[in-house]
Amino acid sequence: MQRCRISILLILVVYLLLATTGQAAVHEKVLYRFVGGTDGAHPSSSLLLDAAGNLYGTTVDGGNLPNCFSGLGCGVVFKLTPPSGNGKWKETVLYAFQGGTDGLEPTGGLVFDNAGNLYGTTYGGGTGTACTYVPGCGTVFELSPKGGHWIEKVLYSFQNGTDGALPSGLTIDASGNLYGTTIAGGAAGRGTVYELSPPQHKRGQWAETTLYAFQDFEIQANPGLVFDPKGNLYGTWYQLYSCYPGCGAVFELKHAGKYWQETDLYDFRGGGNGGEPMAGVILGDKGHVYGTGAEGGNNQGIAFELMRSGSQWTEVILYTFCSQNNCADGADPYAPLIFDQSGNLYGTTVGGGTGCSFNSSCGVVFKLTPGKLGWMETVLHNFKGSPDGSNPTQGVIFDKSGNIYGTTSHGGASGGYGTVFELTP
Repeated sequence: MQRCRISILLILVVYLLLATTGQAAVHEKVLYRFVGGTDGAHPSSSLLLDAAGNLYGTTVDGGNLPNCFSGLGCGVVFKLTPPSGNGKWKETVLYAFQGGTDGLEPTGGLVFDNAGNLYGTTYGGGTGTACTYVPGCGTVFELSPKGGHWIEKVLYSFQNGTDGALPSGLTIDASGNLYGTTIAGGAAGRGTVYELSPPQHKRGQWAETTLYAFQDFEIQANPGLVFDPKGNLYGTWYQLYSCYPGCGAVFELKHAGKYWQETDLYDFRGGGNGGEPMAGVILGDKGHVYGTGAEGGNNQGIAFELMRSGSQWTEVILYTFCSQNNCADGADPYAPLIFDQSGNLYGTTVGGGTGCSFNSSCGVVFKLTPGKLGWMETVLHNFKGSPDGSNPTQGVIFDKSGNIYGTTSHGGASGGYGTVFELTP
């Protein structure tokens, strides 16, 4: 009997070790390496995939216009077209920002409407004059295909008033309304949640409505907001590098008559509880909420789930990063999670992994698999810096075949301007 008990304990220990982390056999391919010229530099958004298999994204620098902060340019919107004979993906710059009223430093994600137009945000630029950190207070822009080219149109320029300033990321509803957040402006100067509604006639203007103004030092997360089936919005806010007056929260915005009511569903407390939810959230089955916190746990971030019980929300830590020596399992998840069809979660960490030395860790792509004894983390890829890239700050996406696509903000070619990569089983 004693020997049987020891065997059972050994099996349990082995299972728990396996459930902590693993290394999957996947193939990584670099689809494109940015060189910091007209092609762009430092990808700044998760990718967007169209029905033809083309990939779209933004870079915060590049475009080869020296009048911007980096000296490389004010950022670009790019398209990657799958190979057609030569085995190489082709990059096309759809628009290079000029740093004036057209915007500068595109950040957040891109979204399509039903007509194939692209929408996004720039952190600066536009007609606003009340911002000092960057020229302009940011824009919402549209890119429309026309005659083989893409035409940029600024739909709204933030003024750093009650409308907000410094936007990042968009969500679109079935009627073509756009929703997003700003990290400044609003009634208290702490940022806003806003809606942009299409014009009622062909030559009309888009109408901006501030749905909610944050009241404290609350940085709204990139990429922004998600809808539930009832039309309520969910997002996160956090205080960068500080847990005063809090470590961030997951919030809900719901209609209350003609207005929207904001409720913090869960307030992070730091430490083992986690904090700094920088990447927004996604919704799963039964209304559960999933996301990442860049701090807490082992001070290197967590993946979490929120479950409703009556009017209260309970947090479950799905995984604590840097649970292995030298953070071999990843550290600092800055990006959102995504589900596959089997209910597994995927994401990236900006640091950790075994591809680089500990002091210059290059980050990982990870998978979280649910099990009876908890969630098991598997490292799908360790970035090496060169030639495959480093520091993936954005999330990943899937194609119909289950292949994974994403970006790294640095590494790749000489100069380290970032990459676009693919992972295949």
